[in-house]
Amino acid sequence: MENSLHNRNKKAKERKRKRQQILLKLVDEQDFKEQDDIIDTLRNDYGIRVSQPTLSRDMDELDIQKNEEGYYKSSQVARKKFQHSLLKELLVSSNAAICPNVATYFIRTEEGKAQEIAYHLRKTFDDSILATNVGLDYIILFVNADNTPKELLELFED
Repeated sequence: MENSLHNRNKKAKERKRKRQQILLKLVDEQDFKEQDDIIDTLRNDYGIRVSQPTLSRDMDELDIQKNEEGYYKSSQVARKKFQHSLLKELLVSSNAAICPNVATYFIRTEEGKAQEIAYHLRKTFDDSILATNVGLDYIILFVNADNTPKELLELFED
């Protein structure tokens, strides 16, 4: 029962986020003087049914107000705030992490050898290498500087 309620709440939040995202796009790209016109456009163009009170709450949350000409528009601050919240949700849901201390190493190889060398570097030092960028004759290693194994650096001495 608790999972079912959690899933319904999650779906409702996703619908709200999508509705608000479309609403921001609409008021930025089109001119609306009446909320009923926005409601009609949401329904007819996007298949989103929304009541006037819900639209009004969305507009309050997104700081959508009438400008001097009488058209509903959002402020730049509101758009940035909304994009920030979307980004935060995306980062949390994708288990993203930041490594603030990264060492970068550029390795030149014989032509055609970079892919194989990068493969073995990753297999050997997977817990330290954050990412690799491999070309035909080069490798760029992004390594956690707080956890750079001396064995990795010793490979390139001499």
